[in-house]
Amino acid sequence: MTTATTHTRLAAPVPLLGSQGWIRPPAPDDAGGLIGLLREWLQRSRMREQISELDEHLLKDIGLTPADVRFEAGKHFWQA
Repeated sequence: MTTATTHTRLAAPVPLLGSQGWIRPPAPDDAGGLIGLLREWLQRSRMREQISELDEHLLKDIGLTPADVRFEAGKHFWQA
């Protein structure tokens, strides 16, 4: 009689390319860290969308150029 064994394969962490190179997101068991990271990514995404909607006059008031905004808006949400 043979016994079938089941092996569970753990998924390898998905690396992300950040401004400092490859980074790992927090471990899933660190729920507070993961939630904080997701909030930070959402905040960055929203900020970049909002700032890209400002006209040149408002950008000048806050010390940014249209080129600065294009550069910032072109970043991925995980890039600081």
